[in-house]
Amino acid sequence: MLPGMAQIDRLLAPDERVHLVSREHGIVLLWPFLRAAIVLALAAAAAIAAAGLDLPAAIRLVPVLAAASLAVGALLRVARVVARWQRRVLVVTDRRALLVAGGMGARAAIVPLQAIGHVEVVAPAAGRVLHYGGVVVGTDGRRGLLFGLRRLPDPDLLLGLLLGLAEEREDTRPRWAPATLTPAPLR
Repeated sequence: MLPGMAQIDRLLAPDERVHLVSREHGIVLLWPFLRAAIVLALAAAAAIAAAGLDLPAAIRLVPVLAAASLAVGALLRVARVVARWQRRVLVVTDRRALLVAGGMGARAAIVPLQAIGHVEVVAPAAGRVLHYGGVVVGTDGRRGLLFGLRRLPDPDLLLGLLLGLAEEREDTRPRWAPATLTPAPLR
Protein backbone atom coordinates (compact mmCIF):
# COMPACT_ATOMS: atom_id res chain seq x y z
CA MET A 1 0.00 0.00 0.00
CA LEU A 2 1.32 3.44 -0.93
CA PRO A 3 1.88 6.06 1.77
CA GLY A 4 -1.27 8.09 2.23
CA MET A 5 -3.54 5.44 0.70
CA ALA A 6 -5.47 5.08 3.97
CA GLN A 7 -6.35 8.75 3.66
CA ILE A 8 -7.52 8.18 0.08
CA ASP A 9 -9.48 5.04 1.02
CA ARG A 10 -11.55 7.10 3.46
CA LEU A 11 -12.69 9.32 0.58
CA LEU A 12 -13.81 6.47 -1.68
CA ALA A 13 -17.14 4.70 -1.86
CA PRO A 14 -17.01 0.95 -1.08
CA ASP A 15 -17.54 -0.05 -4.74
CA GLU A 16 -15.36 2.70 -6.25
CA ARG A 17 -12.29 1.46 -8.16
CA VAL A 18 -8.99 3.37 -8.30
CA HIS A 19 -7.46 3.52 -11.79
CA LEU A 20 -4.57 5.94 -11.23
CA VAL A 21 -2.55 7.28 -8.31
CA SER A 22 0.05 9.82 -9.37
CA ARG A 23 1.78 13.01 -8.35
CA GLU A 24 3.28 15.83 -10.35
CA HIS A 25 6.30 15.10 -12.52
CA GLY A 26 9.63 15.29 -10.72
CA ILE A 27 10.58 18.25 -12.92
CA VAL A 28 8.76 20.49 -10.42
CA LEU A 29 11.63 19.83 -8.01
CA LEU A 30 14.33 20.95 -10.47
CA TRP A 31 14.26 24.69 -9.72
CA PRO A 32 14.13 24.30 -5.90
CA PHE A 33 17.13 21.95 -6.02
CA LEU A 34 19.06 24.26 -8.37
CA ARG A 35 18.31 27.28 -6.19
CA ALA A 36 19.46 25.39 -3.09
CA ALA A 37 22.65 24.28 -4.84
CA ILE A 38 23.43 27.86 -5.83
CA VAL A 39 22.79 29.14 -2.29
CA LEU A 40 24.93 26.34 -0.82
CA ALA A 41 27.79 27.08 -3.23
CA LEU A 42 27.68 30.81 -2.47
CA ALA A 43 27.45 30.18 1.28
CA ALA A 44 30.41 27.79 1.14
CA ALA A 45 32.47 30.29 -0.87
CA ALA A 46 31.57 33.07 1.57
CA ALA A 47 32.46 30.89 4.58
CA ILE A 48 35.80 29.91 3.06
CA ALA A 49 36.58 33.52 2.19
CA ALA A 50 35.59 34.72 5.69
CA ALA A 51 37.63 31.98 7.37
CA GLY A 52 40.73 33.07 5.48
CA LEU A 53 40.53 36.71 6.58
CA ASP A 54 43.32 38.09 8.72
CA LEU A 55 41.04 38.93 11.65
CA PRO A 56 40.55 37.53 15.13
CA ALA A 57 38.74 34.19 15.20
CA ALA A 58 35.68 35.59 16.98
CA ILE A 59 35.12 38.16 14.22
CA ARG A 60 35.71 35.60 11.43
CA LEU A 61 33.11 33.36 13.01
CA VAL A 62 30.23 35.82 12.44
CA PRO A 63 30.20 35.68 8.60
CA VAL A 64 30.84 31.91 8.71
CA LEU A 65 27.78 31.44 10.94
CA ALA A 66 25.72 33.73 8.69
CA ALA A 67 26.71 31.64 5.65
CA ALA A 68 25.86 28.47 7.56
CA SER A 69 22.41 29.83 8.47
CA LEU A 70 21.75 30.66 4.80
CA ALA A 71 22.76 27.13 3.83
CA VAL A 72 20.49 25.58 6.48
CA GLY A 73 17.61 27.80 5.32
CA ALA A 74 18.09 26.66 1.72
CA LEU A 75 18.11 23.00 2.77
CA LEU A 76 14.97 23.46 4.88
CA ARG A 77 13.21 25.12 1.92
CA VAL A 78 14.09 22.15 -0.33
CA ALA A 79 12.86 19.71 2.32
CA ARG A 80 9.56 21.63 2.58
CA VAL A 81 9.09 21.63 -1.22
CA VAL A 82 9.82 17.90 -1.48
CA ALA A 83 7.45 17.12 1.41
CA ARG A 84 4.69 19.18 -0.24
CA TRP A 85 5.31 17.41 -3.55
CA GLN A 86 5.19 14.04 -1.78
CA ARG A 87 1.88 14.82 -0.04
CA ARG A 88 -0.01 16.01 -3.16
CA VAL A 89 -1.54 12.99 -4.88
CA LEU A 90 -3.83 12.83 -7.91
CA VAL A 91 -6.27 9.92 -7.81
CA VAL A 92 -8.56 8.93 -10.68
CA THR A 93 -11.32 6.47 -9.94
CA ASP A 94 -14.12 5.14 -12.10
CA ARG A 95 -16.36 7.98 -10.82
CA ARG A 96 -14.19 11.03 -10.10
CA ALA A 97 -10.80 12.67 -10.00
CA LEU A 98 -9.41 13.71 -6.61
CA LEU A 99 -6.45 15.81 -5.56
CA VAL A 100 -5.47 14.93 -2.01
CA ALA A 101 -3.03 17.33 -0.37
CA GLY A 102 -1.64 17.83 3.08
CA GLY A 103 -0.44 15.84 6.02
CA MET A 104 -2.12 16.52 9.35
CA GLY A 105 -4.67 18.94 7.89
CA ALA A 106 -5.45 17.05 4.72
CA ARG A 107 -7.56 18.61 1.98
CA ALA A 108 -9.23 17.04 -1.00
CA ALA A 109 -10.53 18.57 -4.22
CA ILE A 110 -12.96 16.42 -6.19
CA VAL A 111 -14.29 16.59 -9.76
CA PRO A 112 -16.91 14.02 -10.79
CA LEU A 113 -16.07 12.48 -14.15
CA GLN A 114 -19.62 13.03 -15.37
CA ALA A 115 -19.11 16.81 -14.94
CA ILE A 116 -16.19 16.85 -17.39
CA GLY A 117 -17.34 17.99 -20.81
CA HIS A 118 -14.18 18.00 -22.88
CA VAL A 119 -10.54 17.18 -22.25
CA GLU A 120 -7.31 18.27 -23.95
CA VAL A 121 -3.58 18.10 -23.25
CA VAL A 122 -1.29 21.13 -23.09
CA ALA A 123 2.45 20.58 -22.93
CA PRO A 124 5.37 22.92 -23.49
CA ALA A 125 8.22 21.82 -25.75
CA ALA A 126 10.23 20.57 -22.77
CA GLY A 127 7.14 18.75 -21.54
CA ARG A 128 6.77 16.88 -24.81
CA VAL A 129 10.40 15.73 -24.57
CA LEU A 130 10.28 14.84 -20.85
CA HIS A 131 6.67 13.54 -20.91
CA TYR A 132 4.88 16.06 -18.72
CA GLY A 133 2.11 18.55 -19.23
CA GLY A 134 -1.31 19.60 -18.10
CA VAL A 135 -4.77 18.27 -18.80
CA VAL A 136 -7.33 20.97 -19.56
CA VAL A 137 -10.87 19.96 -18.68
CA GLY A 138 -14.15 21.70 -19.36
CA THR A 139 -16.74 21.60 -16.57
CA ASP A 140 -19.94 23.64 -16.33
CA GLY A 141 -18.94 25.95 -19.16
CA ARG A 142 -15.50 26.68 -17.68
CA ARG A 143 -12.13 25.47 -18.91
CA GLY A 144 -9.01 25.03 -16.83
CA LEU A 145 -6.17 22.77 -15.86
CA LEU A 146 -7.27 19.76 -13.84
CA PHE A 147 -6.71 20.97 -10.26
CA GLY A 148 -4.26 23.56 -11.61
CA LEU A 149 -1.60 20.87 -12.17
CA ARG A 150 0.68 21.94 -15.04
CA ARG A 151 3.28 19.19 -14.86
CA LEU A 152 1.57 15.82 -14.70
CA PRO A 153 3.57 12.81 -15.90
CA ASP A 154 2.34 11.35 -19.19
CA PRO A 155 -0.68 13.62 -19.71
CA ASP A 156 -1.62 11.71 -22.87
CA LEU A 157 -2.20 8.55 -20.84
CA LEU A 158 -4.28 10.51 -18.32
CA LEU A 159 -6.32 11.95 -21.19
CA GLY A 160 -6.93 8.45 -22.54
CA LEU A 161 -7.92 7.21 -19.10
CA LEU A 162 -10.39 10.06 -18.58
CA LEU A 163 -11.92 9.56 -22.03
CA GLY A 164 -12.13 5.79 -21.54
CA LEU A 165 -13.79 6.16 -18.16
CA ALA A 166 -16.23 8.72 -19.59
CA GLU A 167 -17.18 6.26 -22.36
CA GLU A 168 -17.55 3.46 -19.83
CA ARG A 169 -19.90 5.59 -17.71
CA GLU A 170 -21.99 6.47 -20.77
CA ASP A 171 -22.34 2.77 -21.60
CA THR A 172 -23.67 1.98 -18.12
CA ARG A 173 -25.97 5.02 -17.96
CA PRO A 174 -29.53 4.48 -19.27
CA ARG A 175 -30.29 6.40 -22.44
CA TRP A 176 -33.72 7.33 -21.17
CA ALA A 177 -35.30 7.71 -17.77
CA PRO A 178 -38.85 6.61 -17.07
CA ALA A 179 -41.30 9.33 -16.09
CA THR A 180 -41.80 9.79 -12.38
CA LEU A 181 -45.13 8.70 -10.96
CA THR A 182 -45.76 11.98 -9.16
CA PRO A 183 -45.00 15.17 -11.06
CA ALA A 184 -42.84 17.75 -9.40
CA PRO A 185 -44.82 20.76 -8.09
CA LEU A 186 -44.58 23.96 -10.09
CA ARG A 187 -43.10 26.98 -8.39
